[in-house]
Amino acid sequence: MEKETAQELPAHSLGIQIEQAEVPVSYMSSLLRVLQAALRGVALNTEGVREQFNQQPQPILVMTRISSQASINIQFSFNDPLNHEPIPGLSSLIFNSFLDRLGEYVMSLPQPSLWGGGARSSPDSLDSEVSRRMDQIYAEVRRAPKVLLMFHNRTLEIEGTRLEIT
Repeated sequence: MEKETAQELPAHSLGIQIEQAEVPVSYMSSLLRVLQAALRGVALNTEGVREQFNQQPQPILVMTRISSQASINIQFSFNDPLNHEPIPGLSSLIFNSFLDRLGEYVMSLPQPSLWGGGARSSPDSLDSEVSRRMDQIYAEVRRAPKVLLMFHNRTLEIEGTRLEIT
């Protein structure tokens, strides 16, 4: 499978591409758990979305596709818990806000050296639950050689301490 691009994703899907053919199950489990918590935290702090997560049943995050060859590609969307249909508007608001917050978080990190990327913040310096979740996501994606997070025409590429936003 060729590298996916943000343009190839369905309009309401968040894509994660892990540039590694084989990934330990413990890493995937941790990444998925942290991603779900981060997306929920973003949803609860996003105007126009919070209300849908404050009622029962809540929208559910689903993996709509997973593929692997030279890299592992996963797509996510939020679905209605009753009819299991995608909720494109909700997914778009949450995924856009998530990429905004993750990009802002990484860009706000102190630079460890002239050529280095952002160093993680100390847990005591994180002022909100969303910041703590972004710190956890950043830690998880840095464990893989290279990770791309894609939504619409946006891509966050994290390779070690390097972040590229396109």
